[in-house]
Amino acid sequence: MSGTLSTLAAVTLDEALQIIRSKCAVIDVRRVVLKDAHRRILRENVTAREDAPPFDRSAVDGFAIRMNDPSTQFEVVDEIRAGAWKPRSLEFGQAVRIYTGAPMPCPELTVMMQEEVEVEGASMRRRAHSESDERLIRFQGEDARRGALLVPAGLRLEAGELAILASAGYAHPLVSRTPLILHYVTGDELAAPDSALAPGQIRDCNSVMLRALLAQDGLDVATARLPEDYERSLGCLRADLASAADVLLISGGASVGTHDYTRRLLEALGFEIHFAQVRVRPGKPMIFATRGAQVAFGIPGNPLAHFVCHPLFIRTALNRMQGLDVVPEFCAGFLANALDIEPGPRETFWPAGLELTRRGFTLYPLRWQSSGDVTVLNGAQALMRIPSNTGSQPEGAEITFLPLRWPGDLPQDR
Repeated sequence: MSGTLSTLAAVTLDEALQIIRSKCAVIDVRRVVLKDAHRRILRENVTAREDAPPFDRSAVDGFAIRMNDPSTQFEVVDEIRAGAWKPRSLEFGQAVRIYTGAPMPCPELTVMMQEEVEVEGASMRRRAHSESDERLIRFQGEDARRGALLVPAGLRLEAGELAILASAGYAHPLVSRTPLILHYVTGDELAAPDSALAPGQIRDCNSVMLRALLAQDGLDVATARLPEDYERSLGCLRADLASAADVLLISGGASVGTHDYTRRLLEALGFEIHFAQVRVRPGKPMIFATRGAQVAFGIPGNPLAHFVCHPLFIRTALNRMQGLDVVPEFCAGFLANALDIEPGPRETFWPAGLELTRRGFTLYPLRWQSSGDVTVLNGAQALMRIPSNTGSQPEGAEITFLPLRWPGDLPQDR
């Protein structure tokens, strides 16, 4: 789907996502130490190397006795702590003091909780006969049998998955290599956040935003400035792309103005442009291109466009490159307040607050003036998806949304 700007038609969101998934190649893999695997994509099936638990063990602190032992008084003949391996048989009237996690000394035993007995020296007596038939033993293999699939390939490793890998002895899991991401900011009007503003300047917030958005998936980014000069910018990019960069993000210059160089720069570098406009608002002049396995995005310069384009397009590409082939998952909710919007030819992605109520997910549309309005991002937990040619919606109307942060991540003060 490459061509000149005049022959590249604007694509829909769904078309753009399909193109991104089909054009992004999956990057190579690495074995890393477990502590470095957080948020990485697992690229191998993790199976149980032994039964889990690997032996019968006590579920409580107490005393192990023979099953169906009618005795009321027991001789305590041994003590077994967690980590001790002390096989032995027991006769009727004998007991072993045992602690949580300790291996059972032989089969056909049951455990009495220490709260249910009285102990005097080497003698133990039941306080009352338990009516429960629970043996208070965690049996070998009750969690998983050897060879069972524990974590399938293709999952992002969070705390729970890392715990499973550790318990299964996967100290060096096979995961996707972390992609090298370069982010270039364009625009002579931009000043650093700690700078005083000269006349005509605004502060750069896109770099900070993109870094934080990427960090949510455990990714880092190197940021640099491009001069507002085509030849100098081309020289900078050629020098940097000689490295093993996987992803190139260029903020600004994605439209068709005289000083919008992004598409020309990418084409000069040998990138194939797959689309240069998407029928969404904000974010229409969005460029997606590839050069071999390298991926590039030209992102509209306004901050709200960055906030929208990352979860829709950039995150989709990065997931796919790491072996996680997913698309944005939209949910259904209801408008807490009426939404005043003019019908238009593009889908609109409207920032909103999100709350879980008895009715379901409730969305609070946030007020914004334009895609350059960064103030709307205060409290933005979702993007409401408003179809093209849709006008104002009443309070209570059903609405589709993309969750960004779930209720509870932010204090609710409506």
